[in-house]
Amino acid sequence: MENEALHGLKTNACPKCEVPTHELGTNARSHRTRAYARYQRYKPENQNSGSESDDDHIMCDNLGIGQNIFHRLDWVSGSDLYKPDMLHTIYLGLFKHMMDSIEGFLKKHGRLQAFDDLWKALPPYPGFLVPKKAYREVTQWQGKEMRNLGRCILGVLTVALRQPGGAQVIPFKRALGCVRALVDFNMMAQYRSHTSDTIAYMEDYLNQFHKLKDIFLEFRVTKRTQDKVDKQRKEIRRQRALVIEQVAPSLRRRMRDDNRQEENDLCLDMVRGESHFNFIKMHLLSHFCDHIRQFGNILMYSTRSECSLTRRKSKMDGANRTKMMQRARSSTATVVNMPSECDC
Repeated sequence: MENEALHGLKTNACPKCEVPTHELGTNARSHRTRAYARYQRYKPENQNSGSESDDDHIMCDNLGIGQNIFHRLDWVSGSDLYKPDMLHTIYLGLFKHMMDSIEGFLKKHGRLQAFDDLWKALPPYPGFLVPKKAYREVTQWQGKEMRNLGRCILGVLTVALRQPGGAQVIPFKRALGCVRALVDFNMMAQYRSHTSDTIAYMEDYLNQFHKLKDIFLEFRVTKRTQDKVDKQRKEIRRQRALVIEQVAPSLRRRMRDDNRQEENDLCLDMVRGESHFNFIKMHLLSHFCDHIRQFGNILMYSTRSECSLTRRKSKMDGANRTKMMQRARSSTATVVNMPSECDC
């Protein structure tokens, strides 16, 4: 992330406010704005003296090597330099995390194949790129594909989750509500002009998203957490096997079924206790509305145009390089095939 180098921050530190790492997954907006000049005053003098307050300790703890390169410039506020980025924050960030969780959710409830079939059967529409492959067959997602996904994911997911069973009604409703809130927030963030009403809508959608996102918590399992779960599962099975051997054969099958359910519940509790949403892109959504109030619409500062220009320039440079090589080969061939004028 470029902001880490420019602002002198550690990974998962917000360039706008002093939110702690363990609160990145919440929608808290009451944290103090970063004052980089004050950090530089505290860091060299008080970092090792033990005289700083708890807040100052948090400041220094979130600083990386070096300093913010902008804080000494006149009329420049370091915390205002960061601008919301639709491409990397939502399309390549939140949408990607969301789809990983949705895939695990669909697999758990046996709806993954139906989702793939619906994804591949989407009809054409003006401005919409029809997927040529099933969702699981796509190996690499870029910004263009993720923007396209945002236009159809809610409809495809709604049809894939139709006709739920008795125990699936509430989870399906919460999952659809969570996805709908994030998609609506994304759509509203693309407006080129805003009013107090549209900003209020964005805040409501974001609050709804944070309220319902726990439905996908169990699918955000890290490798470390999965190793702990596997070890716990093996230990539980070993202890239960010793108990089952002492039970009458007629009762063993019922005990195995009860133990399996209890085992799954214990592992699920561990997963939910270890998993979290504390990553920086989740928190950056909370600054979108404040940015709109202060600077206007988000698309003015989008990196999408910069990436397009860079890609176009790379293609032009490649084409020019190819033409230069062709000219060089042509000139070399002309010189080699030129008849010699020497008679000796």
